Amino acid sequence: MTPAYDIDRSYEENYQEGPWVSGLPPVMPCVVPSQSFLGYTVNSCVGIPAGPLLNARWILAYARMGFDLLVYKTVRTQACLSHPPPNCVFLDVARPLETTELDRPLRVAAQAPQSIEQVSITNSFGMPSRDPALWQADVALAKAGLTAGKMLIVSVVGTSGKENCVDALVEDYSRVAEMAVDAGAHAVELNLSCPNVITKEGGVFCDPGLSSVISKAARKVVGSVPLIIKIGYIDSPLRLEQVVVANAPYVHAISSINTLSFEVLSQTGAQALPGRTQSGVCGAAIRTVAMQQTRQIVALVQKHKYDCAVVGVGGVMTPRHILEYFDTGADAVMSATGAMWDPLLCHKYKESRLSARSNTPKTEILFRP
Repeated sequence: MTPAYDIDRSYEENYQEGPWVSGLPPVMPCVVPSQSFLGYTVNSCVGIPAGPLLNARWILAYARMGFDLLVYKTVRTQACLSHPPPNCVFLDVARPLETTELDRPLRVAAQAPQSIEQVSITNSFGMPSRDPALWQADVALAKAGLTAGKMLIVSVVGTSGKENCVDALVEDYSRVAEMAVDAGAHAVELNLSCPNVITKEGGVFCDPGLSSVISKAARKVVGSVPLIIKIGYIDSPLRLEQVVVANAPYVHAISSINTLSFEVLSQTGAQALPGRTQSGVCGAAIRTVAMQQTRQIVALVQKHKYDCAVVGVGGVMTPRHILEYFDTGADAVMSATGAMWDPLLCHKYKESRLSARSNTPKTEILFRP
């Protein structure tokens, strides 16, 4: 396996020179865009969440390889550097973790996994961002290069500043959301899953009150542009329902989850990522937990009769996993780690659907179950 993002290089090297994909992608099935997501007609409801798509070059490369919902990596109202390397390492996790296993440290793998289904990683980048003038121009470049049936979603995060002021954070979320709209985003995603020091719960997404204030404020500035919130894992069903109920009236979709937070140790028991006691875990290890939360959010949206889409994210490594997520009731499915190590994941999914419906004219293929 040769990933498109080279974990042995720095974030800056990957930004400037990646993705590390050689050759041209295979010819994609010829289809007429026929699926609907947040009011846009798309080829499929399969995409890549905030993370791997660092700039327009990455967006357009993955669009050519078949992904249709493309989320531009989280941006800010100000430039912010990445954490120093190492940023990403393989983990010694043999299978997807259960909810009862989330409070123990994980260890770095002694060697790279041999199968895509065994790829679990920890990463810590610190949500780097270019200066707004640079990323806005780059978003416009990405949008101009997309063909019919593709959707460009821009992920944004607020920066509270040194004073750690709630009002400043809310204002900054609104400001960066408006910048994304001005740059041409088809939809805006509020990344609420970042760790922060304003809320005691450990993240904006865990706080129903603050998260809904941010959603409501952003809703006012983005106008008719669809608004999505990205949340992390919430272990309390009651708290998850409170978060959904607080935010759903202001947003068009809820995306879940980003990563699971763990203490990660090296083979010798030291911190795997120096200076970072906790880091995000993603890939195959989080699939069971992520799918469980997707089911819960789907059930809550149905229970409260919200007109709100659900995006399933977490541990999607193969075409079979995409189908399993759709079976939860998710309206769209996205893969980050899986897409990094297998850039043709969506192409393979579409080929599998084409094979399953071999008697259907190609121009009428619908790439959903």
